[in-house]
Amino acid sequence: MAEEKVNQLKRRVILTGVKPFWDEQLERLFIKENWEFFRGTDSLEQTRELLRIYNIPVLIYVWPAERQAAERMNALQRLADVLALAYEYAVEAVYFISTAAAVQVETSERAADGMALVAEKAVKVWSEWAVIPLTIIRLPEVYGPDSGPQDGLVARTLYASLKKKVLPRMDDETTPRDFLYSADAVYGIYRAVARGCQGEELNLGTGEGLSARGFADWVRNVTEIPDIYDDAASFKTFSYVQPVLESKKAQHELGWRLKYDRKSGLAQTWDYIQAKVEADQLEAQARKQRIKWRVLGREIIPYVENAVGAILMAGIAYWQQGTTVNPQTQLDLNFVYIGAMGLLYGKRQSFIAMVAAAFIFIMGSLARGGELISLTYVPENILHLTAYLFTAALTGYFADARRFEREAVEWQKRQSQERQSFMKELYEDNLAVKDKLYRQIVNTDDSIGRLYRIIKQLDSVEQENIFTQATAVTAQILNVDDIAIYVVGTDGHFLRQKVRMGKLAGRQPRSLRVEDYSYLQVLLQEQTIFVNKDLLKDTPDLAAPIVYQDKVIAVITIFGLGFEQWSLYQQNLLSITTRLISASMARAYRYEQEVQEKRFVAGTRILQAEEFRKIIQELQNRRTLQEDLTVAVLKVVMGDLDYEGLDRRLGHVIRNEDFVGVGGDGVYILLPDADKKITAMVQERLQGAGVATTVCEAVG
Repeated sequence: MAEEKVNQLKRRVILTGVKPFWDEQLERLFIKENWEFFRGTDSLEQTRELLRIYNIPVLIYVWPAERQAAERMNALQRLADVLALAYEYAVEAVYFISTAAAVQVETSERAADGMALVAEKAVKVWSEWAVIPLTIIRLPEVYGPDSGPQDGLVARTLYASLKKKVLPRMDDETTPRDFLYSADAVYGIYRAVARGCQGEELNLGTGEGLSARGFADWVRNVTEIPDIYDDAASFKTFSYVQPVLESKKAQHELGWRLKYDRKSGLAQTWDYIQAKVEADQLEAQARKQRIKWRVLGREIIPYVENAVGAILMAGIAYWQQGTTVNPQTQLDLNFVYIGAMGLLYGKRQSFIAMVAAAFIFIMGSLARGGELISLTYVPENILHLTAYLFTAALTGYFADARRFEREAVEWQKRQSQERQSFMKELYEDNLAVKDKLYRQIVNTDDSIGRLYRIIKQLDSVEQENIFTQATAVTAQILNVDDIAIYVVGTDGHFLRQKVRMGKLAGRQPRSLRVEDYSYLQVLLQEQTIFVNKDLLKDTPDLAAPIVYQDKVIAVITIFGLGFEQWSLYQQNLLSITTRLISASMARAYRYEQEVQEKRFVAGTRILQAEEFRKIIQELQNRRTLQEDLTVAVLKVVMGDLDYEGLDRRLGHVIRNEDFVGVGGDGVYILLPDADKKITAMVQERLQGAGVATTVCEAVG
C-alpha cells in the first residue's frame, strides 16, 4: 500500500528534442525528487505512445544550439510535431530550453542564432493558440562531466588538447561569452518545473562573461593546456556566440543560485575528460590488439592445423612401419588428412596437405627399403600420388565453391540491405511529405480541425461574449471582413445593431424597422438564410437567423462578398455557423435563467457589481473587432430612490441593449454605440422619468 501511494504521488515529466549531454544528470535529479522521468525518442510514434499511455503533464523540449543549419531545420519540423502531440494529449505545461544566442544584445544588430529566435517565436504563438502555459529557459554554453568532443567551446578545447588536435579559438576576441556548469543548469531547469513556473522567460547564467583572453586564462589556470592564444600555435575559429544574459529574474522566481564556481566546475570537467580520453585510448588499443590477433589467428591457424595433421600422419606412418595405410581397413589415412584440410580451408591448404602426404608416402617407401628412382617406375605409386592430387583438388574445389557461395550470399545480403535502406529512406521521405500535406489539409480553410478551433471560441455562457465571438467566428469561417449582428426587439418590429466589424458594416443603420425590409420579413417568418441574388441596394449579401426556442433572437448580416464566395458552399458554412451560435446562445440563456438571482439585484434588472464588471470587460474586448465602438457612461443620482424604484422608472426608457449595474460608488448606465447626441437625448428621457444622471468618463 505504501508503494502504491508513493507511485500515485509521483509526478511525470518527459524530455524530448535534441539529446543534451546533461540529460542523465537531469534524469537523476528528477528521480531523486520522486518524479517519473521519461525520454522522447527520435521516433515520433514512440513519443506519441509515451504521452498516450502515461498521460504525462509536463514536457521539456531542448532546442539544438550550436548545430548545423540543416539539422536545425529538421529540429523546427521536429518541434512542430512534438507540439502537435502535446496539444493532442493535453499536456499541461511546456518548458522550452533555448539558447542565450536567441537574444539580441545591445551591441549587435541581430540575435546570434536566428533559428533559435524563430523557434522561440513559433512556440510562443503555439502556446497562445493551444492555451497551454509555456516557459522559455535560456542557457549559455553548458560545460561539465559527460560532455563530448562537440559539446561547446570548453569541451572542444579540452578534448583537442588531449588528442593533440588543432585547438578552437573564439573568432571575436572582444565580445564576452558566458559559461554555465551543467549541475547548475540542470538544477535551474528542475526548479522551474517543480515550482510550476508558467508564462515566463528565464535566463540562467553566471552573469559574468569571459572575453577570449579571459577564457584562455581560465582554462590555463585549471589545466595543463598551454596558452590558447600563442601566436605560433595553429588554431581553428569557433564562431557560435553565447552572450551574457541577466539571471536575476530566475534567481528571484526560482530561488536559484550558483552552487559551483567556474574554477571548480572546470576542474571536475577536466578530470572527467582526461579519464574518458584515457579510457577511450585504452579501449582503442585493446580493440586494435584484439583485431590484430583475430586477423593473425585467421591467417595462421590453418597452417598450424595443417602442420599438426602432417606430424600426426608422420607419427602414424612411423608406428605402422613406414605406411599410413591401416592394415585392417586398408584405408590410407593421408586421404582423410588431405580431405579434411581441403574441406575446411580450401585448395591452398589441401595442396599443402597433399605435398606433405606425398612426402610422408615417399619417405615411408624409402624406409621400407625402396629406392627413390625405382618409385617412379611402379604404377601403383604413381597412381597413389595421383589420387592424393585428385583428393586435394576435389575437396579444395568444394570448399572454395561453398566459400564463393557464402560470399555471393553476403554480397546479395549487402545489396538487399542497401536497397532496403534506400527504400526506407524513400518511405520516410514520402512519409514526411505525407505528414506535411496532412498538416496542410488539417490547417486548410474548411478542415474539421480548423473549424473546431475557431468554433471553440463560442464556448461561453456570457451573452455579450457570445455576440462578440460570433462575429469573429463567422468572419474566420467564411473569410469575410464586413459583418453586423442585429438583435430582435421584444416586440419583433425593430432590430438593433449589436456588434459590427468592417467599414461596410459600419455604414449600415444602427436600427432596422422590419416592415421596411422585405428580406427581414421573410427571414423572421421562415427562419432561413437570405441570399441577395438580385443585388438589391441597402441589402446584405447574405443574412442568417439565430434561433432560440423557435424564435429569431438575432440576425447575422454579411456584406462585400467576393465573386468566388457567391456559392452554395458558402451558404452551407453560414448555416452551420448560425446553428452553432444558436446552440451557444441557448446555453447562455439557460445559464442566465439559472443564475438570475445571483446576476441581478433581487427583484430588478440591475446587474450585480461582479456581473457588471464582466459586461464592461466584454465591451472593452469588443473594441478589438469594432474599433469605432463608443460607450456612454451615465451615473445615476439615486437621491431617495432604491433599486426597485429605479428599475420601475427605467423600464420603458432605456433600450434592451443598454446595461444598468452597480459600480464601485453607485449605479451606472452603459449606452453602447451612443454618441453625444444620443446620450443627451437619453438623459432627457431619463429626466422625464424622474431619474437624474451625470455623464462620466468611466465606471467608478
